[in-house]
Amino acid sequence: MEVAKGIVEFLGEACGKNCEIVLQDLREGKREIVAIANGHISGRTLGGPPTDLALRMMAQEEWRIRDYICNYEGKTRDNRLLHSSTFFLKNEKKDKLLGMLCVNIDTSKYTRLSEAVLGLAGLGPIKDIQHSEESQAENFYENMEEIIKSVLQEMGIGGGSTHHQLSQEERLAIIERLMEHGIFLLRGSVSSVAEKLRCSEASLYRYIAMINKRKKHKS
Repeated sequence: MEVAKGIVEFLGEACGKNCEIVLQDLREGKREIVAIANGHISGRTLGGPPTDLALRMMAQEEWRIRDYICNYEGKTRDNRLLHSSTFFLKNEKKDKLLGMLCVNIDTSKYTRLSEAVLGLAGLGPIKDIQHSEESQAENFYENMEEIIKSVLQEMGIGGGSTHHQLSQEERLAIIERLMEHGIFLLRGSVSSVAEKLRCSEASLYRYIAMINKRKKHKS
């Protein structure tokens, strides 16, 4: 990881200000950004949490079947699109994920330039954008709370919802979705989710055990 930190600084200088380089340490007890170059692109800083995509790939162990993923879409908090790629850092046996080295290119300037050129010809922007073969998109957050809030909103659970009125099955559905997103890989996530769902941490652990038991029976 120390060698990778030096690579982050080098690539940040070599690739220029429109290219963000990020090293996410995903080892147990870490799981945070430990090196970043040109962080102004996504607004993230040292100590920030992994992206939602990184957590999903950890939870689903997608890193086991590939060494890297290239040319997928990233989105900043102010909705600028990024051209993103990630390299998985594994141990020598390749059976443990140590971290992710991520490259995020801000293409917004080039998009505006292409639209200006088309405008000279009286043409509008090209709307039929060809996406990469990767169906997954990546969002960048400043902290864990933003990630959890995003997943809850995705399920229609907003800040004003009466979470204490949710049925057990509704709570289980929410928790299972959070598990799929890898939320519980982050330190402090259990207490944060329990607070938002207005249940005890003990109850949350019991729900997680129920979900795992159901999955085991299905398999």
